[in-house]
Amino acid sequence: MLSEPIGGLLKTARKQLNVSREELARRGGVSTRLVAELERGQRPNVSLESALKLLNAVGVSVIARAPDGTAAEIRSASGPTLERAARAARRRQTWTGRQIHLHDEDDGPAAGRLRSDRLSSVAQVSKQAYLIASAGRRPSKRRTRKPSAR
Repeated sequence: MLSEPIGGLLKTARKQLNVSREELARRGGVSTRLVAELERGQRPNVSLESALKLLNAVGVSVIARAPDGTAAEIRSASGPTLERAARAARRRQTWTGRQIHLHDEDDGPAAGRLRSDRLSSVAQVSKQAYLIASAGRRPSKRRTRKPSAR
């Protein structure tokens, strides 16, 4: 059945975007009842056209594959915009309001420092990272060819 996996995707995407069933139905040009039945898994059949309209309305793309392996992605033009909106909504839900700095006052590049100081700090960190990485390696035993006497 086409409606089972589509219903779950539709519900998840709709909730991420904070869109009501009525609004989704309006955007997709279908009835609110169809949206509700799809999400609950009570709709055994749904036309591909209606399913694609609803999925495009919430920014879900569909990948169709042929038996020979070729594939085509069906995606609305507003898909990237809706994805950004969903990520922004998720960030707003989880944001605590605290700012966390990953460096001490005297350590690492900071925004108020001169460019030369920042570059010097980055170079120092790069050098330290190189030394740590090379310490983990074993010294290789290279064989050198002795020049042959002719």
